[in-house]
Amino acid sequence: MKGVNVASYVENSVHAHPERTAVIFEDETWTYRQLDAEINRIANGLVAMGVEKGDRVSLFLPNCVEFFFWYFGVMKMGAVVNPINVMFKEKELDYVVRDCTPKVLVTSETIASVPLNVFNKPNHSVEKMVIVGGGEGDNIMRHDTWAGRYPNTFNAVDVEKDDLAAILYTSGTTGQPKGVMLSHMNLWSNARHCADWAETTYHDLSVCALPLFHSYALTHVVGELLIEGGAVCWLERFEPGSFLEAMAKYKATACHCVATIYYALVSHPKADDYAREINLRYCVTGAAVTPEPILRAWNEKFTPLSEGYGLTEAAPVVFMNPLPGKGEQKVMSCGVPIVPEIEVAAFDENDKEVPIGEVGELVIKGPCVMLGYWNKPEETAETLRNGWLHTGDLVCFDEDGYCYVKDRKKDMIVRAAYNIFPKEIEDHLYTHPAIAEAQVIGVPDLIKGEEVVACIALKEGKKLTEEELITFCRENLASYKAPKFIHIFGTLPKTVTGKLEKVTLREIVLKEFGIE
Repeated sequence: MKGVNVASYVENSVHAHPERTAVIFEDETWTYRQLDAEINRIANGLVAMGVEKGDRVSLFLPNCVEFFFWYFGVMKMGAVVNPINVMFKEKELDYVVRDCTPKVLVTSETIASVPLNVFNKPNHSVEKMVIVGGGEGDNIMRHDTWAGRYPNTFNAVDVEKDDLAAILYTSGTTGQPKGVMLSHMNLWSNARHCADWAETTYHDLSVCALPLFHSYALTHVVGELLIEGGAVCWLERFEPGSFLEAMAKYKATACHCVATIYYALVSHPKADDYAREINLRYCVTGAAVTPEPILRAWNEKFTPLSEGYGLTEAAPVVFMNPLPGKGEQKVMSCGVPIVPEIEVAAFDENDKEVPIGEVGELVIKGPCVMLGYWNKPEETAETLRNGWLHTGDLVCFDEDGYCYVKDRKKDMIVRAAYNIFPKEIEDHLYTHPAIAEAQVIGVPDLIKGEEVVACIALKEGKKLTEEELITFCRENLASYKAPKFIHIFGTLPKTVTGKLEKVTLREIVLKEFGIE
């Protein structure tokens, strides 16, 4: 069965309305014709470089307009795009590059030091490096001069529905990131479903400052808008005043954020003034549960938030609350499946469906479900067993089919929409010569969703301050993974067999935080 190349989002809109705005980045505008031309230069350049269908191209890029060129350009010529979290430190990036084995690594001059260090290491697959705004060297090219050599026309390569389009790395319970393999059908269908849910048209424009490497941004914003010929206004970084000003200036009809951003926007001293000027049709919140006080504060000033749920393994959107006026938006619920094609259920430990109202593990079927994990057949088989994607999230459903996330079967922490697995941090803590025992847990936080707490016991005779340990983590892990709080114990709670026991530890820490 033939599939649809994801780059057709743009290609189709060029035929329909070439001079309409597609992307606004930091007040500079690209029409669909201009965007497609830059995408085509990338596609032609990669072909000339020897990149073939199925080869990987890694993007270590901050929010910049060139991200759009590369994201679609790679897929348009049939290669596999690999957007990487730019907060990764050298050790983390080196792992992804060696696991994904890209032929080309793309970065920006502003953050080039880490990828350059990785590129200069021996025995990896990267043949060429392209730097946006950067200089040139042996097998290193400056983006604009390199791309400018190539023609601005290119027809999207035909794809099958299960052809691999992208690999997005997400934190793994084993302490190493897992490469989620998403097909053209996964990405295209999920963008299509998001647009259908939002009733998106070419008149819509969303202002966004989410990191472009994140699946939420790539599908629920870029895909949702561009598949219908709408527009996105992207900011290099989030700043409340600039964000509100952009929504007013460009007459935004949509807003896609996470709880921390909505909190900052609604807390802005001129929020009431902007609320009278901005006329949003719909607002999306996801990636982590939005606390009720933030929902209430936003809904009093702006268009009510529609809360949703997704995960990278589902490309990513699964649930959404209805649009305002289209159905009931239930507080603290992530809604219902965005389309009937997505099947969901809550299973017990024997993979049997639990009754309505009871808690079980969320499982998913549908065209959005990933192909599997790159180079991890055993984990793929476990996660996709019996034809269902097992999410590890514990949920319950009410009689109307609305889903409520109760907890995580795994110990994942969600901090400001970033997924953090404690074992990765624990493994790092154990490399410190003063630490004898280490456990990491999350505690609720109104703004971030959760904060990271490291609980440690020191080796006999060793000393270590909280500040020293936080610095030790920040120097070797992405900053969002570094613990905010350190608790030093004489010894950590253990089971009768001597295994570290996190349930009791969590109770102790939550009590100290005043959370019973």
